[in-house]
Amino acid sequence: MAKGSNFERDICKLLSKWWTGGKRDDVFWRTAGSGARATQRAKRSQKTFGQYGDVQATDPVGQPLIDLCTIELKRGYSKSTFADLIEDSQTANAKPCMYAKFIEQAKGDSKKAGTPWWLLIVKRDRRKPIVIYPPKLFDMHWVGLEKARVFRPKKVHVYISPLLSFLDYVEPENVISCLEDEDCEGCTRPTCANCFLEKNKK
Repeated sequence: MAKGSNFERDICKLLSKWWTGGKRDDVFWRTAGSGARATQRAKRSQKTFGQYGDVQATDPVGQPLIDLCTIELKRGYSKSTFADLIEDSQTANAKPCMYAKFIEQAKGDSKKAGTPWWLLIVKRDRRKPIVIYPPKLFDMHWVGLEKARVFRPKKVHVYISPLLSFLDYVEPENVISCLEDEDCEGCTRPTCANCFLEKNKK
């Protein structure tokens, strides 16, 4: 448990530094019980602002990221790999692999939170962290961004990148522009978070 908690704290500090250009490490932090409070309240049809997934914004400056993406963190599970998303598909009636379960959890928490997208950050023992995300989350025009595409019809369709590579190529301004596009009225861009949030207002 301690190893997972340290990982969550380290990722929150890393995201904070990325978001603020290295100036701060306290913009994001772990949600209460890693989202457990929001999960319990959801069972009673109650919303819990900012407490879905594993990462919350502790300063309003970071809220645009949380408004766009629900972030899930996974540490360990070293016997599993994202290659299982493909390799286990040949077995009839096989149970979903661990990574498929992670993705479904991330998608489910994103839906509960009312965010357009999700990020899943995974670190196996003695391996560098990776980030898994929907292809439509960001415009994929960064030629230099290392990424693998995993496709299983009707089941899993994701991009996978080294986390540090992802943070090098994705700028916080890209996230904010998704939420502040003044010309998005009536647009059909699948990446337009502003349209998504407008359509999903209660």
